[in-house]
Amino acid sequence: MFGFLGLMLGVTGGALTGVAVKGLIGEPVVEGGGAMAFYAAFSISALMTMFVMLNYLSMTLRIADGKFDIRLGMKSAVIDLSDISAVRVAEPQSRMTRAAAQARPDRRTIAKLWSVLGVKTGVEIDIRSGDEATKTWFVASLDAEALSEKLGAVISSDASDESSDDSDSASDA
Repeated sequence: MFGFLGLMLGVTGGALTGVAVKGLIGEPVVEGGGAMAFYAAFSISALMTMFVMLNYLSMTLRIADGKFDIRLGMKSAVIDLSDISAVRVAEPQSRMTRAAAQARPDRRTIAKLWSVLGVKTGVEIDIRSGDEATKTWFVASLDAEALSEKLGAVISSDASDESSDDSDSASDA
């Protein structure tokens, strides 16, 4: 996807420059104020392409300091590992199919969908939120099994650390 958008940006920039530069083809097709509008349009299309590339095609997942950090473009979320009750590999579906399945009452409702274009697999994470019911989030991943294993291992070790802390404080009392 990055290659396609970069190629599109390069072809557009090359074509616009070739049309607007004097001397390459004799008299330029666009000059003066028209050339300014020409390059303004190109700049806007380049910024829009970069926005799409950075906000819809790349996601960063990180586990550190007892937190699971998700960053997708300008959006981000941080989940305490102690709030995660379950992690499971989700069945492969496209973004549109997954969003359309939300309307069916027999399906699990996804409260938050962290999805990247072109990635059909991921994990479903059940998150406890205080007095509210458990919410399920979908997080896209190219290697959903590995992400599920890593989160499961961190959650189980986090839970065992809390239980050992509770037993230590109970024995001190």
